[in-house]
Amino acid sequence: MSRFRCLSLAIALLLTVPQMGCIRESGNNLPIAQAGEPNLNSDKIAQLQSLIDRVVKTENIPGIVLYVSTPDTTWSGAAGVANLANRKPVKTSDRFRIGSITKTFVAVVILQLYEAGEISLEDAIADWLPEEISEQLANSEEITIRQLLNHTSGLADYLDNDDFFADFEEEPGYEWTAEEVLEYVYLLETVAEPDTEFYYANTNYILLEAIVEAVTGNTLAQELRDRIYTPLGLDNTFMEIQENIPDRFVSGYDDWDGDGKRDNVTDLEPWGLGDGGIISTASDLATFLQALFLKEELLEPETLDEMLEFIDDGEGDEYGLGLSNIETDWGQAWGHSGSTGGFLSTIMYLPDYDISVVVLTNCAEAGDPDESAETALKRIVGAVVILEK
Repeated sequence: MSRFRCLSLAIALLLTVPQMGCIRESGNNLPIAQAGEPNLNSDKIAQLQSLIDRVVKTENIPGIVLYVSTPDTTWSGAAGVANLANRKPVKTSDRFRIGSITKTFVAVVILQLYEAGEISLEDAIADWLPEEISEQLANSEEITIRQLLNHTSGLADYLDNDDFFADFEEEPGYEWTAEEVLEYVYLLETVAEPDTEFYYANTNYILLEAIVEAVTGNTLAQELRDRIYTPLGLDNTFMEIQENIPDRFVSGYDDWDGDGKRDNVTDLEPWGLGDGGIISTASDLATFLQALFLKEELLEPETLDEMLEFIDDGEGDEYGLGLSNIETDWGQAWGHSGSTGGFLSTIMYLPDYDISVVVLTNCAEAGDPDESAETALKRIVGAVVILEK
């Protein structure tokens, strides 16, 4: 199988510090788990820097950036290198591929079009897709835009087609188009009937890219820039391939040829599509999170409620419209993770604490960013005291 990683779904956060003041049953007792107030004093900042320094060393990854924000303070730190050849240190302002975190951005664009009355979430996708796509796509008259957003379309993932991996490896560096990727879906059986089960398929967001372009007459890259990047001042966020990226981004690493050695796959695995093509920085991603959830600058409250309509993903967590929901001992965690072309990443927002966490790494095979986010949260919120009633 190709070293190209599936753009991942879940933010697999196994958070063990309970939410402040929550009550949990245990036999006949009612233990109350209390966490400290979230803050970023000098001691905790030192712990966070020590955390990422240790991750680089123990996980043997090139580099990592961690960004955390509480209601009172923000902090970002970096460790390791941006390039293994020249050993240039990673900076907190460096750009990384963010993989499937792109899906949350695309979902916001779709929801803004819905908010403006240009589409309905219940529209059949055949109403908006070009005929050359819809006529070859199973159930296109029944599948709705909402079902693409929350992965209940029943469509297979183009990554399920082994021919895609073979072709991907055969021509390293090839810049794929949405139309070319969809050719691999037409040959696959559907996974389920529409709206009957959750099945995470990158195909859904390739189709949403096509719908954005059909509705607006612009590229997805342009709509993202006009609707999100420019209004929020995200000056270091770009769609790869579709936009010029000044000074590019850090190098990403993976074992491309399976020989047990780490390869620079930055130029081998370019990706510029709606399922995972965005390049960004930790600071820009944190700004996006806070604008979406805390400041509500991107969507009206009623539309945000639509985004936060979660369904069971069959693996113990939930998925909304371009958004994962992990039920933790601190309450809900909203966000997404990403895995693509030499990079792993995670963004998350804890609404009960107004905490944002972003973790970016430039290695696709080690250094799970979810674990780093978990450990960072433990440092931020502090120790837990269990009081037995």
